[in-house]
Amino acid sequence: MQSEDEIRASFAKQAVWCEQLGSPLTARLVAGLGVQLDRSTKVGQRILGWSGQADALGDAVALRLAGALNALVQKGRLPALARYYPPNDLPDPDVLTRAALVAIADADDEICAWLAHPPQTNEVARSGVLYPGMCFIAKQTGLPLGLYEVGASGGLNLFADRFSYQFGDQHRGDPDSGVKLSPDWSGSKPPSEKPQIIRRRGCDRNPLDITRGEHRDRMLAYIWPDQAARIVRIKAALEIAQREPPVMTKMDAADWVEAQILEVPEEGVTRVLFHSIAYQYFPNDVKQRIKMRMEQAGARATKAAPLAWLSFEQDSDDGPRLTLRLWPQEGAARQLAMAGPHVHSVDWQG
Repeated sequence: MQSEDEIRASFAKQAVWCEQLGSPLTARLVAGLGVQLDRSTKVGQRILGWSGQADALGDAVALRLAGALNALVQKGRLPALARYYPPNDLPDPDVLTRAALVAIADADDEICAWLAHPPQTNEVARSGVLYPGMCFIAKQTGLPLGLYEVGASGGLNLFADRFSYQFGDQHRGDPDSGVKLSPDWSGSKPPSEKPQIIRRRGCDRNPLDITRGEHRDRMLAYIWPDQAARIVRIKAALEIAQREPPVMTKMDAADWVEAQILEVPEEGVTRVLFHSIAYQYFPNDVKQRIKMRMEQAGARATKAAPLAWLSFEQDSDDGPRLTLRLWPQEGAARQLAMAGPHVHSVDWQG
């Protein structure tokens, strides 16, 4: 269990990240609450006595709280706080903090319910680094891909091949897509192979059903409200995914990987397990079981039946890394790229 000072420090650190990632409203919100939140509400008691790791590499408590407040604002539940949300001007930090504290007291039980769930942004911009990874795998194996995503939320990144990309002077993906991603690109040119996706399956302990309005609302709640481009982008991705909803399963990640990634090779397709800013939330025993199953299945992989593990995760303050393990060609992980959590830029090393 972390101390109260450590929990408050995690809010301050998250505020720095929010500012750097272009959300001054969320930065001011979590910074102020990290200082002023007290134990007079159930929310305050729950957060300041948090039993796990509160920071962004653990339970991301500050983002849980920000998402809850945003959801209730969008529902019209907190009109006084909504006065300080877009399209209104950026508020004074102290004014925003006071309004947020009043809102927490007003919606104490509702916000407590939100705190039980980790953020599920289903950040579509991460396809800006995941898709080149899929292209790289397709080029290496020469086979169509079967995608398996853990921590998939609503499964939007399972449709990475249906988005449009501009990587420097290189275009990739579907030029007619409503989702257009153009991260700043550095390093070597992106792989040119166009992957053929023949299977899209996802797993989450609390999957979001994109065909249900309340689940789409939850997804949108974790998109920072002063980032209009992200909101437009995820709505376009939802429209694409709803045409052919992905196969989603409510299941423990390790149980699902063991059920889906069989040790018996599957010829004629490259099975690709992938995840993005999700693995950090898994318990250590779950991570170990997934690793064991992938290594067992990888040991039996062949050129006709390859296996890939594509990971975009933040394992240090240096930012997330895109890594790949590919069997049978390679057993060890190789780093393909560095990128920010919202993939504003990609340094391609593949």
